[in-house]
Amino acid sequence: MPDRWILYSVVLLFLMGETAIISANVLSASEFDVQTLKRPVLQFVVFFAGLLFSFYIAKIDYRRLFKGKYVYLLVGVSLVSLFVILVKKLISGKAVERWLFGGSVQPLEFAKIAIIIFLSYYIVSKGSLRSIKTFSWAFFIVLLHAIFLVLQPDKGGALFILLLSFSLMYVGGIPYRLYIPAIALVGFFSFFLLKRGYVSERLSAWIDPFADAEDTGYQIIQSLYALAKGGPFGVGIGKGIQKMGALPEADTDYVISIIGEEMGFLGVMMVVLLYALLVGRLFYYSVKVGEPLGKLLLFGVAMNFSLAFLWNLAMASNLLPPKGIALPFVSYGTSNLLASLIMIGLAQSVIRVWQRERTFSTLTALTQS
Repeated sequence: MPDRWILYSVVLLFLMGETAIISANVLSASEFDVQTLKRPVLQFVVFFAGLLFSFYIAKIDYRRLFKGKYVYLLVGVSLVSLFVILVKKLISGKAVERWLFGGSVQPLEFAKIAIIIFLSYYIVSKGSLRSIKTFSWAFFIVLLHAIFLVLQPDKGGALFILLLSFSLMYVGGIPYRLYIPAIALVGFFSFFLLKRGYVSERLSAWIDPFADAEDTGYQIIQSLYALAKGGPFGVGIGKGIQKMGALPEADTDYVISIIGEEMGFLGVMMVVLLYALLVGRLFYYSVKVGEPLGKLLLFGVAMNFSLAFLWNLAMASNLLPPKGIALPFVSYGTSNLLASLIMIGLAQSVIRVWQRERTFSTLTALTQS
């Protein structure tokens, strides 16, 4: 890998997450059973395969992948996969799981890659998003993803896609005369969506979780209890009790709470520092790389990890309403893990090309002098 610090941070984050997953599944079981190994083993296999794929992507010149037909094919596959879930919902007449192929693929995770690649390619190919015509097409593609997610319903996923997209558009040079109305339009519809159904209940639970401690506020309270119980050094790996049925989704959305309980404040800070290293290196290269496509791609990957990390940490500590956003490399989830490793591979490809061309330029300058 061109940047070893990025690789080291990814591997260490995975190891911390895998430890928490083993603790939540194997060490919490009343008696050993092969089924308890299923999740940690599957997570490890996907990580190993995804890491190899990431190494392969890193060796390819990323510019070869950014051809118009490939980019739009990727966007088409992303939209179709989200649409298939809507069709399943219409057929069943009720909300369905947001996965395909028996729960092995979550389209949202790969939609994030599609959005980053599409916007990076589109902004560079058009030069900017300063005209209404060029901006409208980009906004339409993003909005279509968000609408499909809202209808599933996955309002948190839709909001994540919008935040990621608007950050890329902002860096891509969208003028305020287009940027502000677009955000206002999304905010207007979001206001009405947030007033409906379970979203309103989650907001109420976020404001005062103890008002309904046995139902909507239960998950938040258990997460806070786990973090508080861990103290500075934790109760010890495998010795936490919140994972034993008290905290739902202990190894996915609330994995940081398990780390906080068993590894303490030091364990949480280790995750924070590793993420700071990861996104810090990605943002550093996004500034250093001069080629526009690589610059935007690095920024998009860095923003994806930054948003997911801040959202997940804020959710676990009740700074934000509860919404299932996985913590990349740490939470259990094969789709999120594989998609995250693909993003790392793309980022490393940009870094490798930049390092190679910088070395070539230096050698050329020395030869001519």
